[in-house]
Amino acid sequence: MFIQDDSSLKDCIMNLFDERSGECDYYKSGDYGRHVDKAILLDKKLRKQLSKKQLKKLWWYISGVDAVTGEKLAGLQESSYKRGFNDALILMGEIERAKNGLPSIFS
Repeated sequence: MFIQDDSSLKDCIMNLFDERSGECDYYKSGDYGRHVDKAILLDKKLRKQLSKKQLKKLWWYISGVDAVTGEKLAGLQESSYKRGFNDALILMGEIERAKNGLPSIFS
């Protein structure tokens, strides 16, 4: 197990959170805002230079690529949810062990 006998509950919980990936940090960073600004500028340039028919064709192509990317990301997120659920089960087991007076992360 990832827990040492002499570590506190706070340390054990922090270890759980530290093992998580930092993918969501991207949306809080300045990189996300810069990418959005670049995308808006590019969209304006494309609207000036392409006809409505070409824009529609490009939009359907991009939305198809986005759909595939979205399915891929959903598959990655699923594993994160499973890990979180498994961690919750482990924590419930530890609480149950503590309730019954058995050695656990709380003792």
